[in-house]
Amino acid sequence: MLNRKDLSVSLMTIYVGAVTVGFSYLIGIGTQLGILIPAAFPLGVLLVLLFYWLPARVQLIGWAVATVWLLSGVYLGTSDIEYVALVVVVVVASIAGVFWSPWFIAGIWMIHPLWDLVPRDLPEHQHDLPLACLIYDLVIGVYLIFRIRAKFFDKAKVELKTNSKMFSTGLGRTTAALIMLAVIITQILVVGTVSMESYSTWVAAPVALALILSTLWLPREGQKIFWAVLTAWTGMTFAHSGEALEIAIFGLMGLVAVLGFRKSPFIWAGAWAFHALWHFLPREQISHETALLMGHWMIPVAGAVFELSIAAYLFWFALQEKKTQRA
Repeated sequence: MLNRKDLSVSLMTIYVGAVTVGFSYLIGIGTQLGILIPAAFPLGVLLVLLFYWLPARVQLIGWAVATVWLLSGVYLGTSDIEYVALVVVVVVASIAGVFWSPWFIAGIWMIHPLWDLVPRDLPEHQHDLPLACLIYDLVIGVYLIFRIRAKFFDKAKVELKTNSKMFSTGLGRTTAALIMLAVIITQILVVGTVSMESYSTWVAAPVALALILSTLWLPREGQKIFWAVLTAWTGMTFAHSGEALEIAIFGLMGLVAVLGFRKSPFIWAGAWAFHALWHFLPREQISHETALLMGHWMIPVAGAVFELSIAAYLFWFALQEKKTQRA
């Protein structure tokens, strides 16, 4: 049964996702209408106000998500240098902000305007972005600094209940998170590479097994964070076409990821089993480029084998947790 706190956290998770995705659309609309510069300050203030009321930990994670989603996509695809600078640096700072110190997130918002001042060639519709981002980023950066100095985020960073020295420090937790991020990226690349091949059905289970084995060195709470993140990411693959139903399912999977963490991994097992069946539903054909980016299995049977392998493990994982709680 869901208690009031579970329901509250679940609703706030949906809220954070909706605000973050919604803002990316607002920025896009402002760009198309040519009003991005005059809208930059109001947009920054609006985003601050929409996150301001959230409790510290939810807000910190929300700002990390918004940092990755909004900053990494600003010039995505403009050049390889910007891809590295605005994805890798932003992602690293966001992870460190959650597991180490919120100053990393504030810092990236304050540093990002310096990037906006670097002369470079931009598409015609993005010419206003540098100045607009300069204004928008500073509004958010100043707000974050204000809340950090007011000690609002002091107990918000994510820590793990373990005796391991590695996970007792911010550097150790951040390093572990980055290692597991590299695992997810590797899995996505492997799946995207073999997904068009006829033999992909035969490698689906080994890929799932390799993914599972890569988590076993983490403390149990760390493993749960990993599976919550991966379940949410897997849910994002539903929304590849932008259709309303797929976006709704994506939102549902994000909710399921949170509930699985708070209530029971059995919920994750059910979500992955559902995803396995989804592969067989008729829908718009996914391009190979999308498969490479999202880690899609292009052959339904291969996708089902992979998802069911993960679901079976998470079912076992949930049983073990239940036994531990009873002991």
